[in-house]
Amino acid sequence: MSNPSPTMHRSMFVPYPSKPAVPTTLPPSNPMSSPIGGGARYQGIGGGATSATTTPIYSPYSPNSAQRMVKVVNEISSSSLTGSFGGNVAVTVRDSRERERKDLSNLNDRLASYIEKVRFLEAQNRKLETDLDLLRGKRGKDSTSIQNMYDLEIKEAKKLVDETDRQQQALEKEIQGLKNEVDKYKHLYKDALLQKAEKFDDLLDKLCKIEADISFLKRKITAAEEEVARLRKEKQGLIDDLQKARQDLDQETLNRIDFQNQVQTLLEEIDFMKRVNDSEIKDLQLMASRDTTIENREYFKNELSAAMRDIRQEYDQRMQVNRTDMESWYRMKVQEISTSSARVNVEQGYAKEEVKRLRNFVSEIRGKVADLENRNSLLERQIKEHSDEHKDNKKSLTQIQEENKGQVEQLQGEIDHLIEEKNRVMAKKTTLDAEIAKYRLMLEEEEKRSNQHQIEQLRRSNQNQSAKAAHQEESVSRSSYQRSAKGNVSIQEAAADGTCIILENTHRSKEEDISGWKLKRKIDAKKEIVFTFPQKFVLKPLKTVKILGKNQGAANGIDVLVHQGDESFGVGHNVETILHNAAGEERATLIYRAHLN
Repeated sequence: MSNPSPTMHRSMFVPYPSKPAVPTTLPPSNPMSSPIGGGARYQGIGGGATSATTTPIYSPYSPNSAQRMVKVVNEISSSSLTGSFGGNVAVTVRDSRERERKDLSNLNDRLASYIEKVRFLEAQNRKLETDLDLLRGKRGKDSTSIQNMYDLEIKEAKKLVDETDRQQQALEKEIQGLKNEVDKYKHLYKDALLQKAEKFDDLLDKLCKIEADISFLKRKITAAEEEVARLRKEKQGLIDDLQKARQDLDQETLNRIDFQNQVQTLLEEIDFMKRVNDSEIKDLQLMASRDTTIENREYFKNELSAAMRDIRQEYDQRMQVNRTDMESWYRMKVQEISTSSARVNVEQGYAKEEVKRLRNFVSEIRGKVADLENRNSLLERQIKEHSDEHKDNKKSLTQIQEENKGQVEQLQGEIDHLIEEKNRVMAKKTTLDAEIAKYRLMLEEEEKRSNQHQIEQLRRSNQNQSAKAAHQEESVSRSSYQRSAKGNVSIQEAAADGTCIILENTHRSKEEDISGWKLKRKIDAKKEIVFTFPQKFVLKPLKTVKILGKNQGAANGIDVLVHQGDESFGVGHNVETILHNAAGEERATLIYRAHLN
């Protein structure tokens, strides 16, 4: 085999290891070239001509391999460049040829390395073919039976492997299904626990509401019973008045009968006196008739007639006056008795209607109370059942809880210690705030009472602050706080200097809508400061909200609000902080009392 010369100028070898050798023509390096026939002619820049010819070369590298064809490109250039421009072009062409020569040398080296690798692989293949032929010649009947035996064992092993794979896949599917089922039951168990906890909280809330309704209804029943007792007392008073009026009526009736008897007696006396007078008149007439003088008879007769007329007129006048007085007095008494009786009847009717209404109301309230008690007992039974279920669930988790019990107890001890420390710090802070507020109040009062000279003396005496603090501590005998709440929202803290008030929602999961609620602060029963919460303001569970005075800080609309009406909520010896809901009901209080010596 003849290798191409590595020193050949402008020649390139291109191997084709996987195909038969065919002549291949590579384009020249000049971009201005165009192949025509078997050669190509190139027109240079300076008017020179460059000719390129392709010559197929067969390079056998082994007796068993196919021949490879490479293309050898020989270029002959001739130029007739003149002047400086032609020299520059010649230099450029020379440099280009030098680069091409180096590229061809590198390609020849790569081709030689490739040929060596191919020779090595072909020799290795020949050796393996020889070994294979040798083994084929040595194989006999024993090897064939052994091969058949091994083939059967291999087939059985493959079947066993396939069956094992199928069983493994089935078991994996079953395991995956069981895992999914276990996960599903875990989720169901967690959901059931959450639902039971929520249901338990709801039942507790309902129980609290029902107990509140029961206490409210009991208070209403007590008030209704008190009202019934008051109406009974009023009814008894009206009955007594009616009895008294009846007695007065009976007395007046007796008086009327007595007066009628007196009138009858007087009339009989008048008739008797009239008869007596008539008899006297007759006697006088008889005596006058015995008088012989006609003038005397006429005179006595006229005098007697005049006297009788006067007596009759006076009697008629007196009788008319007495009759008029008796009739007017009788009518007046009858009118008074009728009016009193009608008023008593009306009031008695009103009292009966009110008593009837109250009886109906009391019976209705008792029915509601009975229903609520039944509902309460039902809810208590449900709570007991849920408590039993909860206890059973707790028993199932006892083992895990026992494992974490030591750590929980340790953490609980640390938490208790921290809580006690916090309570001590908060108590000290509250006491210090109260004392600071008292000292500030006393200093302000002292400054108001003192003149400018005393103020200067007070300023100069600031060096002895400890003595003043001791004196002020002696002036304060004791102070007290009283806190209460009806519901989940309570007044956690009210700064003694009046800078802020803090509210807290003590419920674990329930939000409290305190839109429109009012926070009132009464100072020494004189000044009252009112803060109204904005609309759509909700206090989250176990969260606090701080209400600052004007210019005491900035609000964020979530846990800090600012009262724009006053600089602070004020300080004093007797301070009441009260929280009212939108309906005006009192929901929480914080009362501070300071008693001075």
